[in-house]
Amino acid sequence: MLSRVNSLAEMQTADANRPEVLSGSEAFYRTALESLSEGVMILDSDCRIIYANRLVHEITGYSPEELLGQTPSLLRADSESTACTASKGPADEPKSFEFEMKRKDGRLHWMHVKTTPYRNDGGEVVGRVVALSCIAKQKNLEFENEFLQDEFRASLGNIIGHSPALQKVLAQIATVAPTEANVLILGESGTGKELVARAIHDLSARKDRPLVRVNCASIPKELFESEFFGHVRGAFTGAIKDRVGRFELADNGTLFLDEIGEIPLDLQSKLLRVLQEGQFERVGDERTRTVKVRLITATNRDLLAEAKAGRFRLDLYYRLSVFPIEVPSLRERLEDMEALADHFIKQASRRLGVPRPRLTKLHVQELQSYDWPGNVRELQNIIERGVILAKGGKLQFDLPRRVRIEGLAATASSLDGNGKLSLDELAVREREIVEAALRRTHWKIYGADGAAALLRIQPTTLVSKMKRLNVQKGKRLSFLSTGQAVGSATGSPIIQSKLAQLLCLSAELQTGCLWSGRWKVLKVLLNLTPVIDGIHRCSFPPLQISARRFPTLCRRA
Repeated sequence: MLSRVNSLAEMQTADANRPEVLSGSEAFYRTALESLSEGVMILDSDCRIIYANRLVHEITGYSPEELLGQTPSLLRADSESTACTASKGPADEPKSFEFEMKRKDGRLHWMHVKTTPYRNDGGEVVGRVVALSCIAKQKNLEFENEFLQDEFRASLGNIIGHSPALQKVLAQIATVAPTEANVLILGESGTGKELVARAIHDLSARKDRPLVRVNCASIPKELFESEFFGHVRGAFTGAIKDRVGRFELADNGTLFLDEIGEIPLDLQSKLLRVLQEGQFERVGDERTRTVKVRLITATNRDLLAEAKAGRFRLDLYYRLSVFPIEVPSLRERLEDMEALADHFIKQASRRLGVPRPRLTKLHVQELQSYDWPGNVRELQNIIERGVILAKGGKLQFDLPRRVRIEGLAATASSLDGNGKLSLDELAVREREIVEAALRRTHWKIYGADGAAALLRIQPTTLVSKMKRLNVQKGKRLSFLSTGQAVGSATGSPIIQSKLAQLLCLSAELQTGCLWSGRWKVLKVLLNLTPVIDGIHRCSFPPLQISARRFPTLCRRA
């Protein structure tokens, strides 16, 4: 056929447009070449084009007159203009390669080229047949995939934040990723354990191999062995064909087992065997298979406590926890709140197709005041709901009413018992909350990022509270704590109550909130005269007096 094609090519070179009276076989070969779904060119021994089918003209944009007699370098987009790529290497061997072609109109396309030598009747190579196929779409996908992988790896698996707690995790990832050690990732639900596993895989030598993910909590107990190791046809009811297990899929790659604590105890011995020997059998098969898998596991349980309780194999725990990494909760990395919130706002706005709302400092402070039991996953959901409700306007977060300060929760729980009840504790809690808001806003009262906005009260109301509670920058005083300390020292609840009243009145006197406060203070002191001897070791900074002067003040009053 090639000899026929050669004669056909010579006729086309002589006159590309002149109709020829062809023999039946020549017409057949020409029709076959013109019907191919690939572009076909025939080159002579000097690497010049002597024939090109219809699809070559469509791909390149050149007419037959412009192509015939030219070398393939006419189509190259790079600087290699003199060499004939199709004739490089051994002349009697086929070869294939990719190159970027430049069309007549200047557009660039990636092409896959396969060249095959053809011979004359004496067996000598007299030219080559070149097949061209466009791979622009495939090449674009490859470039896009490579770009996304590079971007992903550069950002350490899209882990966002610069807090010290997160920097410690990133340092651990960079340390263990190049090794083959098994990694156990610990942390609460929603902290991003899967992102850590992906970052370890992408920074390892196995990055070009698959990362197979398995959520152990979603697998029924009866299917664990089949899911991990696979099965053969007929192994059990419903096994209508052979199935490859996750360990076999992850061969020479990485297997990530999330919620590892959910694996049944009777299967843990088989998992231990794979980790130790790299061998397993499919369900219903006697053939032993060998794999080389790096294992990364994650859990929100205390596996050591589970092992001591007999619910997890201790030897498997030691095999898994070669290099443990503990991912901090969102409560431990509040410094990252602004970066995370901004990232999720951009993500949600782009996905929902709505204008991006503005994130203010007040929003960040509001998010930081919440305890985030669901961690980053809950933050993402809260922000997405806020973006939906904003509708391109002002951003608002619908945070659940949960108490972040542990002390208040402890106080509330203590009231359920038989402890002593007192409304005086409300004043203490109010002062603590006001001081916390002021410290968080750097003692700024007014404005959208001030303490008044954080507490959701008017600035004038906050100023009044500060005067009433004697809240001053750089000065922290708890009235009740002093009174309770004195009452505790003397063993008298009467003194405790009276001194609490005394100290609150003295604070009002100092701030000018109570003009007749002096007489009320002396009145309280008069009632303390019978027990004045029991508090001679105490002093009271709000009144700037000592216990030694109490008897004198009482007599004067």
